[in-house]
Amino acid sequence: MPIQAVRRGISVARNGVGAFVLPCKKLTFRYCNWGGSSVGMRKYLHENLETLRAENPGIEMEVDVKKGHPIVTGDYMNGRQKVICVRNMKPYEIVKKVEILRDASGQKLRRMKHPVYSTNQSPRGIWSPFHVLEQYRYKV
Repeated sequence: MPIQAVRRGISVARNGVGAFVLPCKKLTFRYCNWGGSSVGMRKYLHENLETLRAENPGIEMEVDVKKGHPIVTGDYMNGRQKVICVRNMKPYEIVKKVEILRDASGQKLRRMKHPVYSTNQSPRGIWSPFHVLEQYRYKV
């Protein structure tokens, strides 16, 4: 039997196998320098921006000073963009909104028709305590 070399296929990169890359690639903070609705945003940027940058080195941070209400924008790897208005919010509330944008996948929100999404359907279905047969139920 002749000896054959093992074929090397090109591996497909999967997020989470080997390394995890956050889907959020850029966060943009836009606020007004003199507007009253931007007070919380200015305080948030002054107190928390450096720690946010240190904790998330893989995310680009951009700060824009423009007229209007303050907003936080997240740009994602799939090309989508999510915008959250943080008008009249306190810094601790803005922290929660930024975490929502940072941890989001960038996909559209969709209604969950089935509790489990899988590539392979289960032949037995999803277990439920209501599917137990009468003869096996505990009777008092």
